[in-house]
Amino acid sequence: MKWNNVIEPVEVITEEKARAFMDSSPTGSYQLLDVRLHEEYEEEHLPGATLIPLSELMEGAGDLDSNKPTIVYCRSGGRSRAASQWLVEQGFKEVYDIGSNIANWLGIQLEGEYDYDLGLIKPDADFPDAFTLAYAMEEGLQRFYLELLAKETDEKKKAVYRQLADYEDLHKDNLKKGFESNLGKKFDVESVLTTYNDMMEGGNKNKKSPFEVGPRMKDVKDIYSLSLAIEAQSFDLYVRLANKAESKESKALFLNMADEEKTHMNFVSRELSRHLQQVA
Repeated sequence: MKWNNVIEPVEVITEEKARAFMDSSPTGSYQLLDVRLHEEYEEEHLPGATLIPLSELMEGAGDLDSNKPTIVYCRSGGRSRAASQWLVEQGFKEVYDIGSNIANWLGIQLEGEYDYDLGLIKPDADFPDAFTLAYAMEEGLQRFYLELLAKETDEKKKAVYRQLADYEDLHKDNLKKGFESNLGKKFDVESVLTTYNDMMEGGNKNKKSPFEVGPRMKDVKDIYSLSLAIEAQSFDLYVRLANKAESKESKALFLNMADEEKTHMNFVSRELSRHLQQVA
């Protein structure tokens, strides 16, 4: 028997094609699978990735949907190739292998354990709790930018902080409208801010962050880079919250927020690119 008749064919795609596919697809319509070790994942991973180490995957671990497109990556391509072939053999309809190092893809890797901050909201939380958590994280990030704005003296950097803070109003307005449309009652902002006073988008606390981060922002490029990292962490968190949610409404809300974060990441990327072109 020929080896190529034993191994199921798997489509290998470039990092650029994988990124284009994800950017054009709604969050939740595909699966991004990391098959490295837990320790490797904690060191860095791509936003929104689900961790199932190769050995665990082949033992039946994880809860993947065989009908969704699945993008697989590891460190150098060997494990992702094996995992992709195994998934095809298990009946997965559409599997793509990123057969190269992940370091160049997106330019953003995240740190932290896979279960990091999933305790922010219980898996069985009802719809209002999901809305209030999301609103509080967006509010926390906006206050973070406003604190940095208040401490900044450089006009160019102040303009960027103001721009980023204003963008969070769009997220907050969408959440308020969604809450009132779905639940038929007014969204109590003051109650939300009292309950989740210091929760920052991306799962971090923001009390001391402006004092620690501000002096490190040497120029506009640093600010946009920081924003990209925060938005990537936020996207990653919303995807993981959606994966843990037991309520269909909560899952849909978190996936929608993940899509908004992806849009914001693209916006910040364009602004950073435009800035770099101006200073070149």
